[in-house]
Amino acid sequence: MSLRTLALTAAAATAFAGSALAQSQPYEQMRPAPDGWTVDLGVGALYSKDSGGDTGSETRVVPWVSANYRDVVYLSAIDGLGWNAIKTDDFRAGLQLRPRFSPEDIEGLDLDRPDFGADVAAYAFKRLPGNIVVGGRVSRDVTDVSEGTEYYASVGHQRVTPIGLMNVSVYARGGDAKLADAYYGVSAAEAARNGIDAYSPAVLPYLAGMPLRRLIRVSLPSCDALAKPAGLGVHPFRSCEGLGCTQGTDRAPPCCRMSE
Repeated sequence: MSLRTLALTAAAATAFAGSALAQSQPYEQMRPAPDGWTVDLGVGALYSKDSGGDTGSETRVVPWVSANYRDVVYLSAIDGLGWNAIKTDDFRAGLQLRPRFSPEDIEGLDLDRPDFGADVAAYAFKRLPGNIVVGGRVSRDVTDVSEGTEYYASVGHQRVTPIGLMNVSVYARGGDAKLADAYYGVSAAEAARNGIDAYSPAVLPYLAGMPLRRLIRVSLPSCDALAKPAGLGVHPFRSCEGLGCTQGTDRAPPCCRMSE
């Protein structure tokens, strides 16, 4: 099992539209595909605009944990549990069980907000020249929170920069009437309770965004110091292929720590 430790920073107009290194998207490989399980542990800074109206914007420190088995089965807090049913060098398609987080309360209003739920999603993504990945997914609630369907499409680009790995993408998403009503509608009872008009949107309007994600290098103890106390028996940072680093050293340079 390979263990990687990393630091993650993110800036976006809204919360993450996807995970920092989404296993569902076939960007160019920076390291050989793992032989078994790979676990990523890290911490990130998340900046987001506040849609509830009470703070304007906020910056939060958030943990990052993800697991991946041979780039076929993967798990993360953002993408949930996923399976690449079709996996080639430049194309991936599969299924996900994605978490759908409960929206925040709106300042000054007493509304019945949806609970935490989960969606089943089908996705497909294709890599084009220039390490540009295009694709999308269709997801549907399976926890009786909304019984709604959401549509998502994105175009993204990823590259290694002098300060780390950078990923930028443009996306659009929308949904059907059930999803829109659960998350944006106002029932007659809620309207009477708050002194506002009832509202039942026909569809979820298409929303657009441009997330920017950056994986930065961090300074860590030697591979021996990390591997032996954990009882892993192997160095977690094994290969630096694709980043121009010197291989086969006990004290891997920062870019090797980022790649493995």
